[in-house]
Amino acid sequence: MGEKKRFDFTKKDKRTGRKQKVGYLDFEADEEQGKCSLYFYGDIVSSTWDACAIEDKCPQDIADFLGLLEGYEDIDIYFNSGGGDVFAGLAIYNQLKRFGGHKVGYVDGMAASIALVIMFACDELHFATGAQAMIHKPLCIAWGNADDFKKVIEQLDLCEESILDVYEEHVKEGITRDSIKAMMAAETWFNGTELAQYFDVIVDAKAAVAACASDYFSRYVNVPEQGDEMGAKGIVDEVIAELERREAAKAEAKKQDILKDLDLYGI
Repeated sequence: MGEKKRFDFTKKDKRTGRKQKVGYLDFEADEEQGKCSLYFYGDIVSSTWDACAIEDKCPQDIADFLGLLEGYEDIDIYFNSGGGDVFAGLAIYNQLKRFGGHKVGYVDGMAASIALVIMFACDELHFATGAQAMIHKPLCIAWGNADDFKKVIEQLDLCEESILDVYEEHVKEGITRDSIKAMMAAETWFNGTELAQYFDVIVDAKAAVAACASDYFSRYVNVPEQGDEMGAKGIVDEVIAELERREAAKAEAKKQDILKDLDLYGI
C-alpha cells in the first residue's frame, strides 16, 4: 500500500524571525512499485517569496522534492496549473528532465503557458477528457526608455525560442516549428483531442478532476470557461462574436451621442 505524506515548505519572516508555511508538496510513495506522486496544482513562481497560494511551486520546491526520491524509480506528475514565471518553469522542466526515473504526466484540469512546458518533461503524457491546454508568446511587464524596451524585446524573443525548442521535441511528425509559433502568437487553447493532433499525448476517457484558479488568467486573451470542450475553433468563433458585439455597442453609443448633439441644437 502507498504511504501519503505532505512536505511543508517554510520561509523565515525577516521582521519577526518566525517561520511561516508558504507551500507544500504531496508525496505518495509505493515502495512495492517504486513510485511517488507530484502535484502542480497552482501557479509556477520564481521563489517561495513569490508564492501567493500554498499550491504554488518554485524550482527550489522541486529540487527539495527530487532530493527525497533516492531509491524510487517512477513519478506520477499531476497538472492543473494556469502557468507562471517562464524562467522558473524552464528550470523545473530541466530538473524533471534530468531525473532518471520514468515520469508519467496527467493533465487533470489545465496545463497552460509554462505549465505545458513542464508537462513535456514527462516520458508519457495523459490528457483527461475535458482538460485544457494553452500555448502563447511570453509576456512581461516592463518600464524604461526605448533602449530598455529593445532589451526586453530581445529577452522575450529568446524566451519564445527556448519554449519552441521544448515544443519541437514533442510535436507529431509533419508539424513544423513555424506552425507552432503561429499558434503561440494567436494564444491558442486546446482540448485533449486537438492537442493530440499536434503533440504526442494520450487522451484518457475520464473527466477532469478540478477547475483551475490562476493569478495569470487576467494576462491571457482567450481564456475559455472551464469545463468547456469547444476547443480552439469554438474559442475563435466566440472571440469573433464578442468583437462584433463590442463594435455594435460602439456604433450604438456613437449614434446616441449624435442624437444628443442634434437635440442640444434643437434639430
